Parts: sequence; structure tokens; C-alpha cells
Amino acid sequence: MTDDRIHILQVAKSSGGVGMYTRRLVKAFDKSRYRFTVVCLAEGSDVMAADLSKIEGVKAISIPMKDGIEPFSDAMICIKLAILIRSEKFDLIHAHTSKPGFFARLAAFGTNIPLVYRPASFAFHENAPRYQAVVYALLERIAARYLTDRIMLVCNGERELAGQYSVGSDDQFVIIHTGIDLYPFKIAVNRFQVREKFEIPPDVQLIGTVARLSEQKAPSDFIHAAALVHARYPQVHFLWVGDGPLEHEARSLARSLGLQDVFHFAGYQDNIPAILVSLDYFLLSSHWEGFSIAILEAMAAGLPVIATRVTGADEAIVDRITGILVNVGDVKGLADAACKLIEDVDFAKSMGMAARKRAESEFPYAKMLDRIEKLYLDLIQSRSNQKIPVNF
Repeated sequence: MTDDRIHILQVAKSSGGVGMYTRRLVKAFDKSRYRFTVVCLAEGSDVMAADLSKIEGVKAISIPMKDGIEPFSDAMICIKLAILIRSEKFDLIHAHTSKPGFFARLAAFGTNIPLVYRPASFAFHENAPRYQAVVYALLERIAARYLTDRIMLVCNGERELAGQYSVGSDDQFVIIHTGIDLYPFKIAVNRFQVREKFEIPPDVQLIGTVARLSEQKAPSDFIHAAALVHARYPQVHFLWVGDGPLEHEARSLARSLGLQDVFHFAGYQDNIPAILVSLDYFLLSSHWEGFSIAILEAMAAGLPVIATRVTGADEAIVDRITGILVNVGDVKGLADAACKLIEDVDFAKSMGMAARKRAESEFPYAKMLDRIEKLYLDLIQSRSNQKIPVNF
């Protein structure tokens, strides 16, 4: 029996926010009209592939991929993708992030399948070494010119960054802000049960974050800021939710700064809305981002947000209204912002309420999904000259 549903290939790194974004995306689409094949690229990608395979209308394939440049294994990934793309009938390819995105575009060359590329955060971001930025920008320019139909950006800041490096053209760019599912944040949660799980006293103020323990998220900045806050308010506790390659270093740093009794490492958790509701303040110390899902989720949880001025942060946060923005790497600024909220409870409460309202009005998931579906159908229709009804 012929399956007439629109068949979309998603190629994405399976870890962190990108993996979460891809999973939510394929799960949300109407499976009576769409089916998905998802290629999960990363070390340990079989875990996400197994999870995705449980979703109706989704076929998941795991291909191990290391970070950095690995000539032989990277070439093999491209070959596997090229074989897959030519062995099945795909109506559209959606590739996410720099390395998987480049592999997918290279593998699809010559197939005439419409292709959407979502960098999420360009490899030539503001904190990248100059030589790295130049090389990656050159590769992105070539791929954008010859291998890409649309470049889906998650914020205006990415568009400005692409312009600085002459990547892409105006007719290729589509800006679609990341959206979040607001429903989980409206379910009543006992915040004290969550605190009990991580052995956090119920009556203390709690500053937390949800992020991988990686260079990008700058856990050392968060921990040093926590030490400054602790010196002024020793009763305040801190929670880091997420795992990653810097976990050992982060735990050692927290101990060396005397935070072992007030700093809690939760590791990977899948009940993020419940955890966020247990916090009093959210702090993100990232050195670069595309458009942080963690910030949006914290806003949806009604938390005042302290974040660094990375790409997209000023489009999510209205400074001093829904959160406080601090320069990247400014540890003292992060600590001072946290202390300001601790000292002025009314200010913090009003900021959290404003953050929730902004998340609900500006970043609902349905709004993002509608725009992505329209992008897909416009590209498929333009390539096939076939009128496809859009059901929004």
C-alpha cells in the first residue's frame, strides 16, 4: 500500500537543546498528513533514536558522530546520508546545526529535494576564535549558495551575524522564533517535593539553571557568581540541571569554593517544568547561544531571568522588565543581578509575572509550528508545482 503522506527527513545532533527541539517538532506534526525519518547524529545517539522510534509516524536512525573534525568518520557519515537520501523518497530535508547541517546538504547535492537549514547557533558565533570563525563562515557561504533553499533562523541576532560574514541572501532567510509548549507549566506542581528530591531545604531561596555542563554554557561563570552571592547571602542555594563533559570540573570547582553544602548538581532530568517551578530565580551564564529554549521555559514558569547578552537573549528578555541582561563573562554582574532580586522581592515577583505573560503572548509553540509547516509546504509546492492544502 502506498503511503501518500508528506515524508520529511530531519538530520540533527541528538544531544542538548537541539535534540529536544527535534523530538518536539516531529511529535507535534499531524501524522495523518506527515511522516518523518530522523537521523540522530552524536555519540550515544542510539538513546534518542530509540525514544523517537516510539512516536507514531517516526522512523529514527542512529549514526555516531564525534565533535570536531574527524576526516574518515565524517566522510562515512556523508556517504551514509547520501545513500539514505537516494534510497527513499523524501519530499523535504530539514537539517539542524552546523556539522549535521553541512553533512546533510552535501549528501543531498544533486537530488533536487528542497532543503531547509536551521543553524540554531552559527559555528562562527561571537565567542569563536577568529581563525575558526573565518573557516566555518567560508564553508557556510559555500553551502548556503549552492546547497540550501532556505536558512531558518531562530532570531534576528542570527540574521545580523550571518550578514557580518556574508552568509546567505535575503531571499533565503526565514526567521522563526523558537516556541514552547505552555501546557506543562500550567499544571499544579508541589515545588517542595521537587526540592526534597535534590535535598534542598523548602524554605531557602533557590537560583538555578537548565543547561549542559559544556564550554558553551560556561558553568565556571555560574559557579563563581554563586560563590559571590553565597558570600553575601549564605542561606541561598543553587541548582544546576544537566550533564555534560565539564561535570567533573564543575563539581571540583564548587567544592574548592566552599559551596558543597549549597550547590546541587541534578544531572540530566526530563521533568523540566516541575523543576523550574521549584526555583525562585533562573540564571543562564552562556557564552553563546542561538535562541535559548531554557530562557523561554524559565519565563513560562514565571521566573525572573538573569542571562548573558548572547545572540537572541535581548529578543526573549525585555531588560529590567522580564529579566536582567549582563555582559558575557561578567561574573560580578551575574552575582549583582541575583543579589538585586534577592533583596527586592516585589521587583523579582513583578518581573516573573511579566516574563510569563511575554512567553504566553510571544512564544507559544503553536505559532512556531504553523510557520514551520507553511515553510515546508511552500517549498514542496514550489518544487513540485502541486497545490498542497495548508491546515492551520
